[in-house]
Amino acid sequence: MRRIPAAFIVSLVALAVSAPPAGAVAPERSDPVVFDANAVVVDQELSAYCGFRITARISGHYRETVFFNKDGSVRWITAHPSFRSTLSSRTATITTADVGLDRYVENDDGTISIFGTGIHLKLKDGPKAIGLWRLVYDPEADRLISQEYSGRFDVTAEETADALCDALS
Repeated sequence: MRRIPAAFIVSLVALAVSAPPAGAVAPERSDPVVFDANAVVVDQELSAYCGFRITARISGHYRETVFFNKDGSVRWITAHPSFRSTLSSRTATITTADVGLDRYVENDDGTISIFGTGIHLKLKDGPKAIGLWRLVYDPEADRLISQEYSGRFDVTAEETADALCDALS
């Protein structure tokens, strides 16, 4: 008589361990955005900064995955970039890559923490901007609250633009 209850209990435990949690929401994966490598556009901002025409072309893809809490609220979002950007002028071409994983988390105070793999820029015998970063952004105030970098971020945004202008001139 004891074998039936013991077998029943073992079956219930096995079922509870293998079953998904009640109310769990599966992650949602977006369809990848595929960049047309044949589409060439003028980079207006960089062209204005450098003082000469610079075109941009992107090849590769980008997609996102949204993860949920048990109550259905968003837990975090991951971005999966995998693309190359090519900048060209009349005399030179530079190709950079963005691959890896970025993660966006909404904090209890309404800010957003962004963890990423950084800007992948290496200019021959020149500056590099490669590494990992963590940003905290306040969407209500539309401002960056904090930024932390690890790896090799030798270039600020202005220095990066100057280095790109020099390399493309």
